[in-house]
Amino acid sequence: MATRTSSRSRGGSTAKGAAKGSAKKSLVPWHRAKPAPVVLISGNESVLVRKAQDRIVQAARKNPDLEVVRLDAARYDAGALSMATAPSLFSSAKLVLVDGVAQCSEDFLKEALAYLEDVNPDVVLVLKHSGGNRGAKLLKAIEAAGHPRIDAQVMKSEADKQKFAQEEFDRAERRIEPAALDALMAALGADLSELAAGVDQLLQDTEGVITEALVDQYYGGRVEATGFKVADAAVAGRVSEALTLLRHAISTGTDPVPIVAAIAGKLRTMARVQGIGGSPAQVASELRIAPWQVDRARRDLRSWNDVALGRAILDVADADEAVKGGGRDPVYAVERLVTAVARAARTR
Repeated sequence: MATRTSSRSRGGSTAKGAAKGSAKKSLVPWHRAKPAPVVLISGNESVLVRKAQDRIVQAARKNPDLEVVRLDAARYDAGALSMATAPSLFSSAKLVLVDGVAQCSEDFLKEALAYLEDVNPDVVLVLKHSGGNRGAKLLKAIEAAGHPRIDAQVMKSEADKQKFAQEEFDRAERRIEPAALDALMAALGADLSELAAGVDQLLQDTEGVITEALVDQYYGGRVEATGFKVADAAVAGRVSEALTLLRHAISTGTDPVPIVAAIAGKLRTMARVQGIGGSPAQVASELRIAPWQVDRARRDLRSWNDVALGRAILDVADADEAVKGGGRDPVYAVERLVTAVARAARTR
């Protein structure tokens, strides 16, 4: 059993200076999470919190004598943290997982701050804080001490979600075609938990290169994917294909509203990308979209001119109003929109 060393025994001003320097180095991406005497998982993106914790637990379980203890900081019994982190006669290592730090009780806050002054090196203490001001003093103390803080903040932009998916495939050493990733984002990109589950399923159930046809086989029936297929065909000027896809979508229960939204999204992205120079990564960063969206918009724009694009955006506005109650026949409104957009693309 290693000897516990109190942080209070370190040099005063030197320790403070080192703490300031280490605070900047303590932020760790979720996919590099690993056991440490104290680990803070910060953020409320449940997928990233779970994945970070799973990595820590999996690594810690390499010790066959590991004892796992779970605590809830919001419904906390005084003394529980001290008991959980105390040296054990039955195991050489402990993993203590603490939920609800963002809603922690005063007893927990007091005991956690005291524990940071005298950390047990044979314990891995994982604190999960979903955000907010509660427990701020504890968070500052963790940061000042240089303990790792795992970034699990919510991914809001499509670019971040697309990067997440791509990196998951990269870590698994599996290649996914750009068009396949595009299709996967169209089908599942609205929700990170669904996207993560989709990535995991493709990795587990398939072998070799992940193609667009493979993604379509698994997720082509999704409402989002159906809407994007219609939008892709319409913006590319393929009238017959766009109308066929639209009628199939309507017959299988897809509401006209998300189809209009998909067309609107593509046209808005094209309008934003139009006339902006630079690499896809540079433009994506400026517009806060994914690089693949820039590439796709630039390809789509080859079949369009400024006047046609402007008229199509006005047509979308009319159709959007019609399918949301402003018209008598939503299906007719979306059919009319698809036809107008496809013909505008062909006009050039």
